[in-house]
Amino acid sequence: MSYNSNSNIGAEAATAVDQKIQEFRILQEELTKHHTDLGTLMAQRNENEMVKQELEVCEREGNDGNEAVIYKQVGPVLIKNDLDEALETVRKRLEFISGEMKKTEQLIEKKEKQSQELATKIQEMQGAMQRAAAEAAKAMAAQQYQQVS
Repeated sequence: MSYNSNSNIGAEAATAVDQKIQEFRILQEELTKHHTDLGTLMAQRNENEMVKQELEVCEREGNDGNEAVIYKQVGPVLIKNDLDEALETVRKRLEFISGEMKKTEQLIEKKEKQSQELATKIQEMQGAMQRAAAEAAKAMAAQQYQQVS
């Protein structure tokens, strides 16, 4: 009879560990998505930094008397754009991207911490299950030894 109750306890513990492992997998998937998002934001930041540098070159050339003509694409059409307006748009875009990167980095940090805590919890639960299994095996061996004696 005690074997049956130990078996139920073991099954419950195994189910609990399985649930924690599933939570861990979900966290890992979320982390992967956030890392991908961060990579996309970094690429966007780099692209906008290059555009900003090019616009600053145009601005310097404009100060020398060589007026650069700036166009922006709106759908399939190129529209003439003011240099100052274009620079301001790029600066605002860079500011926004930097903010999104900070948010994403903080989210990654939070999820990594949760993931580490969950991994530790899973290891503790698995260790407890192994100790309980060893104790149950000892108890069964002792019970069988007593029956034989």
